[in-house]
Amino acid sequence: MGIHAVSVMLEALIRDAQHATIAKFIQNELDAEREKVALLHQQGSQQAELLREQGAQQFILLRQQQAAGGVSMHSRRPLDFED
Repeated sequence: MGIHAVSVMLEALIRDAQHATIAKFIQNELDAEREKVALLHQQGSQQAELLREQGAQQFILLRQQQAAGGVSMHSRRPLDFED
């Protein structure tokens, strides 16, 4: 095998190694971004659940206030306009 053939083989190995290094770097970056997206999705789901719970609590409170308001209106004495 001549020096030129060895040189060509080494260059090919170097290119392959560079490509492998670049591919590994890109894969690591993608994995990191996927982790960020998963975390953001989890946080968004938690916030949505919290908002649903708060909305339900506010709805219950409003219903209780309306019910209490209705009771107090019925318990008032009628106005006497015959003065």
